[in-house]
Amino acid sequence: MPKLVKIIIYLVITMTGISLNAKENKSSEYLKFVNEITKSFAKEMENEYDLYCIGSGGQMPHDVEEMEVLFVAHRKATIEETRIMELCGIQKLLNKINAHEKIRPYLREYPFKADRVDISISFRTENDERPHDGSVALVYLAKNRIIYRAAKMCKEMTDPGADCRDPDNIIEFPPREIIVERLVPLFDEPYEDAVKIVQGAASAENKDKP
Repeated sequence: MPKLVKIIIYLVITMTGISLNAKENKSSEYLKFVNEITKSFAKEMENEYDLYCIGSGGQMPHDVEEMEVLFVAHRKATIEETRIMELCGIQKLLNKINAHEKIRPYLREYPFKADRVDISISFRTENDERPHDGSVALVYLAKNRIIYRAAKMCKEMTDPGADCRDPDNIIEFPPREIIVERLVPLFDEPYEDAVKIVQGAASAENKDKP
């Protein structure tokens, strides 16, 4: 192989390595800031609403496109109570993101908006099971709507099947009825409508105060 070609190949490999290292350093930097924000946010939600963070993440391949935080609460909650917790969580997280100056250069857009955060709250019984009494089992924000789900035990039919490991003795399995837990629609509303409801309730409460 000619010497000039070897030099070119070496330079390409070297520059590629530098580029990859730069991307890794950039990624590790903004992921550190994401972790700082998430830990602070989760602690506040725990103190204020007894919500416990069970996971976090989002979409951050090249920059911070979306952030996601998952909570669990071991109690029951009405739609009204859940709405307040969900909206409070969304606003708290947005405030922390937009106030964090070090993460700002890595945000997909600034200010970060509600459609770029995902707060989900799962409600569980003391036995760590979903409630089956029609109360809220899960709430989350999706496509600018707040989605409320209940948990329900449902009857379903399995698909027919067969064990074909032995071609001379194929065992067929007919459909059978089973009971499974499913999350079913309970209620949903536009994010903006939920904000107006909570703001209106807060305004009315303030007016009633002496």
